[in-house]
Amino acid sequence: MVSSSDRVSSTQMLVPMTIMALTVALFFAYQLTQIMNDRSSLNVMTGRIEAPYNDSQKLNNQFGGLVVGTKKLAEQGNASAKEIVKRLEQLNIIQSEQQQQPAASAVPVKDEEVKGPVKP
Repeated sequence: MVSSSDRVSSTQMLVPMTIMALTVALFFAYQLTQIMNDRSSLNVMTGRIEAPYNDSQKLNNQFGGLVVGTKKLAEQGNASAKEIVKRLEQLNIIQSEQQQQPAASAVPVKDEEVKGPVKP
């Protein structure tokens, strides 16, 4: 049987429970301030990256225009443009005519012989 001296009263539990609740509250407050600081830093970094990213997109679009123009010149017979297009194909910047394959039809044409299963 438990004696009355071994029992813990509610007033004796108040101090440890208060300390624990205060510790948890301080922990959450600290974590919240850390999250807010990290979010602020990410927003600053996003702002710093935005201008160079837009510049790189603009440069990429200009390069794409140059490649298309060079390819058109090569198709018209310009020897220098043909060499440049050949080098761009070697660097896998553009695909050569042999690499570009027309999309296979899912359903075989009436005159074609079906060999194996038809891909959906």
